Amino acid sequence: MPFIKTNRGNFFYHEKEGDHPTLLFLHGNLGSANWWREVMSSLPFSWRGIAYDAMGFGQSPRPEGLERYSVPARLRDLIAIIDVLALKHIHLVAHSTSTPVAMEYALLAPDQVASLTLIGPVPATGVQTPPEAYPLLERMSTDRELLAEALHASAPHLDRNSAQFQAYLKDAASIPPLALSAIARGLDAWRPGDRLRQLTMPVMLVRGQDDIMLEEKEAHATLISIPGAISLENLHGAGHSPMIENPQGLAEIIVSFIKDIEQA
Repeated sequence: MPFIKTNRGNFFYHEKEGDHPTLLFLHGNLGSANWWREVMSSLPFSWRGIAYDAMGFGQSPRPEGLERYSVPARLRDLIAIIDVLALKHIHLVAHSTSTPVAMEYALLAPDQVASLTLIGPVPATGVQTPPEAYPLLERMSTDRELLAEALHASAPHLDRNSAQFQAYLKDAASIPPLALSAIARGLDAWRPGDRLRQLTMPVMLVRGQDDIMLEEKEAHATLISIPGAISLENLHGAGHSPMIENPQGLAEIIVSFIKDIEQA
């Protein structure tokens, strides 16, 4: 199995081989690198795509300790992966809970980031998980029905009876109980403030039209807080997870956005 071996651990990954440009995909909660496979397969022939399992997800290791799932820790993971693969001038594509990690990397190394695509992003104002939600997050990976409800809420256009839904559910059930609540605590602590005004590279926001986790007004507020943000795309046939609900439609939006940048 393909793993990226770094000083932060070994990360399982999928790759679509190509030369240029290079797209690096980051998944959110309940997800894995598998969530990006259909999008990557829809990229132009010469484009390179890489998607990795974050720590605690998919086939990557499952570390203990809250600190391993914080935004700074996940940023260090991303830096290690980029360094080992010697990636340059990358197009970062991030979903949901991974969007703060992508934004922090773009703030840290703006010359390395050709563009940012933020799908169902954590709002620029930050989030605050209600205290009563933490017991549910901690129980989720061991409660199949609760996990299925959460996955359906994230991807309402995916047929719950399909083999695809069941495969994603099986992957999500392998997430350690600590991970989901630890990531939520990390997001509670993330407050970018005015620093997002330093993001002057091209940025695109994508929101599934039926996303119940990110209100349209929150997406617009994030859009206007980032100087480089070019557009907010509302994708039909998708909720919070368009890469598994409408992968072809999402791929078309991403390819069009990046083609415009590369040809400028």
